[in-house]
Amino acid sequence: MRTRLFKLFFVIFSAVTAISTGSILPVEIQADATPPYRILNEPSAHSAGKVRMEIFVDFYCPHCHHFEATVLPELKREFGDKLEVINVGFPVIRNQPSMPFELYEAAREEGRGNVMAGVLFRVLQDERLNILDPSVEEKVIQEAGVNPDAMKKRLASGGPKRKLEEGVSRGNRYGVNSTPTVLLDGYVLSEVPTAENLRPLVQKLLSGERL
Repeated sequence: MRTRLFKLFFVIFSAVTAISTGSILPVEIQADATPPYRILNEPSAHSAGKVRMEIFVDFYCPHCHHFEATVLPELKREFGDKLEVINVGFPVIRNQPSMPFELYEAAREEGRGNVMAGVLFRVLQDERLNILDPSVEEKVIQEAGVNPDAMKKRLASGGPKRKLEEGVSRGNRYGVNSTPTVLLDGYVLSEVPTAENLRPLVQKLLSGERL
């Protein structure tokens, strides 16, 4: 009997000690009520029946490539043209040329931005080609299906570079410090973006609710 009482006392004492030292937390304390996003003090770009998703990306970033190749197609299959996707160039990998970002911005003016993004991810990361090689630049422009002469004029004008700088400035203002970072109609996802954590947010916004 004494042994059983001693064992019971030991179990209770151990549990109390663990809680007091922080090694075990009550369920109520463990629950995380922090929302997976931050609200920006920016005007909404939302239009009825659509959700605008801006993705701050670095075309040299493997996590961005993974997001573009796996997560984005899943969301597009589910939401179709109700999801408006825009990439925003945000270089985080150091000592890499800015040409891919300028090519993307120039292609976006022709409505081929997302196609160009896919080509850039493949050429830079899968094929490991040098974008500063004129033949590689020509290949990228051709595969993205944009007008080569119009692209050269846009690049020479400096407009795409200014667009890149504006995007970087916006990202800095929003507190973006890694890629990919997803902005959904005035909300910045504060978690690593996945189909699982983006899907309910898109659904809620499409239903007309605020997050």
